[in-house]
Amino acid sequence: MSRIERDLNLLEAHIHTFNYRNLRRLDWLLVGLTLALSIAGLFTLYSASQSAAADVAFFSKYYVKQILFCTLGILMAVLIACMDYRALVSMAPFFYGLAVLLLIAVPLIGFTAMGGQHWLRVLGVQLQPSEFSKVALIYTLAWYLSRYQERIYKLAYFIGALAIAGVLILLILIQGDLGTAIVASPLVFVMLFAAGCRRRHILAIVLAGCTIAPLAYFNLDHLPLKDHQKTRIVSFFHPEADPNFAKDAGYQITQTKIAVGSGQMWGKGFGKGTQTHMRFLPVYHTDFIFALFAEEMGFVGGVILIGLYALFLLRGLSLARDCPDLAGGLLALGSVSVIAFHVLVNIAITLNLLPVTGLPLPFLSYGGSFYVTTMMCVGTVLSVHVRKGFFA
Repeated sequence: MSRIERDLNLLEAHIHTFNYRNLRRLDWLLVGLTLALSIAGLFTLYSASQSAAADVAFFSKYYVKQILFCTLGILMAVLIACMDYRALVSMAPFFYGLAVLLLIAVPLIGFTAMGGQHWLRVLGVQLQPSEFSKVALIYTLAWYLSRYQERIYKLAYFIGALAIAGVLILLILIQGDLGTAIVASPLVFVMLFAAGCRRRHILAIVLAGCTIAPLAYFNLDHLPLKDHQKTRIVSFFHPEADPNFAKDAGYQITQTKIAVGSGQMWGKGFGKGTQTHMRFLPVYHTDFIFALFAEEMGFVGGVILIGLYALFLLRGLSLARDCPDLAGGLLALGSVSVIAFHVLVNIAITLNLLPVTGLPLPFLSYGGSFYVTTMMCVGTVLSVHVRKGFFA
């Protein structure tokens, strides 16, 4: 392709909000890493579906659904990659308002599942609004910070960004979804830092958090947390102190360590994990799927998987850095940050480095809303890369 032809194609991408020709200019390294992790996830979940005989049908249903979720997620990523991210950023206030309405609707007309009431049923499809609120928050912060980039160093505008995030986080906490609320918090500070806010503003909040955390731990009984959330925090430091050790957080922590350790160097082999397949470890198809992977693939397989995640995140950060447009850079950075936090926290929980919070592992854990949200983040990064050279 000549330089003139390339420039004309890029000009057409600039003019059209939606252009399927963007698929020719995707970052294929990021696409390849995404597909590799998705395939690894499907194989791992297939292994999980080969559980105890009485549960084969139950988990096989999950596996089939996960294939559908993966397909839908890829379609969403392709759709977003074909769109001009600047048009999506301009619609951020609408996305934010929709996220707020959905979160308000959950306590009113939602239903309880997976230990908490944070689901809606729309046209027969189960949706978790708190997951999609993360994407809305990324786009809204990118819109706000790029709009007021010259004034973001002022305290009033810094607080404005915190207020935008605070409304969503508060609504998520009301539902009892502590894990998703935890993810949203560092996302805000990462995007604020990249937008050029004063470091002392962030440092002040971090110091305040470090001061409050010990006081909160020693006064758990007085905090507005659910009993199982308090138990998880205590069980992190003292697993044997769990009063319901046979089924609660203390038991989960102990079994994850046994599962990971029993894999040793090379693992027990695909489909041969005993701790997971014999149901010693609960929810191994969602929160603790890394334990299943490590048991069957061993230390070597675990390192390779973590290496794929590292390459994915580094490539995403590289694309965010290379975008000269602040809004685009913030979109890519926010999307990568959400995925990175899920990866780091989920694996840290599995290795007993953090308390159990119920955060799934991107591309591997079962879940429709989470999988689609993850792929939407991937599509956002790809869209930023495609159109990084154009400005309105």
